[in-house]
Amino acid sequence: MGGATASETLLHRERENKKYREELESSAGVIVLAADRSDKWHWIAVGRACQRFGLQATALGLKYSFVNQPVEVAALRPQFATRLGLGERRPDIVMRFGTGPNLPKSLRRPPELVMQF
Repeated sequence: MGGATASETLLHRERENKKYREELESSAGVIVLAADRSDKWHWIAVGRACQRFGLQATALGLKYSFVNQPVEVAALRPQFATRLGLGERRPDIVMRFGTGPNLPKSLRRPPELVMQF
């Protein structure tokens, strides 16, 4: 079982980057939710802001999706923050939003299969 060659890895990375670039360019906007500090309370505040944003976007008939690749790699997060001019704030969530087609809903189990009544 061999690993991917350098050229396969590079091609995969280029394909992924192209896909994300196209998704971002086709979006009406991008929101970056950042916390003043990296602790439990600030993470919760960012999560609440994310929830409110998603609910409001839905109420307005907008679509949104997470684009968290820039904040998933801890070593890259400070570079991303610097590029955005966030100072000491910590970017935690990146989302794109806009209009678009309805996509298939995720499959869900009936509540009675997962809850005790």
